[in-house]
Amino acid sequence: MNSISPDSVLKLFQKNVFLDLRKLAFQLGVDTANSMLAAVIGNLQRNKKIRRIGGKGRHTRFVLTTFE
Repeated sequence: MNSISPDSVLKLFQKNVFLDLRKLAFQLGVDTANSMLAAVIGNLQRNKKIRRIGGKGRHTRFVLTTFE
């Protein structure tokens, strides 16, 4: 099982303007229903590092909110 870290997710967002959940999961090599991916996404949203900009389910789009 692949380990998903917040840093690896943030690096993908720094390379792309925005990502939907399907593309993010594909680039990390996991399924969209992966619980670790959901936990990392939720944590990044709570910490205001990423923001949901639309879509539902697997088509949910996220954008990076900080340029650190």
